[in-house]
Amino acid sequence: MINYITGSSGFVGSYLLKALNKKVICIPHNQIMNAKLEPFDSFYFLSAYGNMYFHIGDGQIIQANISDLIHLLLEAMKYRFKSFIYISTSSVELEVQTMYSRTKRAAEEILLAFTEKYNLPICIIRPYSITGVGEQKEHLIPTLIKSCFTGELVNFVPDPCHDWIDVRDIVNEIIRLSEARTNGIFEIGSGILTSNKEVLELVEKITGRKANINIVENLRLYDNKSWCAEKQTGKISLEDTIKSMVETYVKRT
Repeated sequence: MINYITGSSGFVGSYLLKALNKKVICIPHNQIMNAKLEPFDSFYFLSAYGNMYFHIGDGQIIQANISDLIHLLLEAMKYRFKSFIYISTSSVELEVQTMYSRTKRAAEEILLAFTEKYNLPICIIRPYSITGVGEQKEHLIPTLIKSCFTGELVNFVPDPCHDWIDVRDIVNEIIRLSEARTNGIFEIGSGILTSNKEVLELVEKITGRKANINIVENLRLYDNKSWCAEKQTGKISLEDTIKSMVETYVKRT
């Protein structure tokens, strides 16, 4: 039996694609609305839009996070499948919301409605701050690592805290939940709050260099000091993750 994945070219999707030990068909973003599914075992919906500062098109955000999902969900409903995994975001529960987080929450509600009405094995995963080798270069840890080696100036807010989770831990949980045919909402995080200042100190310790930072008051309105999972899911420490990222950066430069 085949399996499907969207978002396979993204950060998490590329890791998941390598880890899945079964036949997987990748559906590119621009082909989702025309996709016709065949009978399948598992579907992994990882495509998303709107979680980067340069993702500014409201129509694109709604299309990627809601419209594409609805089309594929209705296609999936033609068959008796074992698992439908949807990657949402932990930001749906923050006090300050964005177009991205609200569309993700709307998608969750649609999936929950289908789960309740038809008793389907639909699993909604809310990951916290995912990091690791291959993470988007615009994100905090990659920019700090680059700054340490190149001296590039980085605007920096010390106080916000995040629950950092290694991409490999995320992938392991996705596969575990899929194989268990679970339904409902699951948060995936380390359960550990780490401030941006602590992240900076870790990066500087591991690289043995100083980052060139420019302290500013804020960069993202939704950042806060309590964004953390209630329990620990991940096994890889943030320090070990950053070590891997630094080692990879050095090899590639």
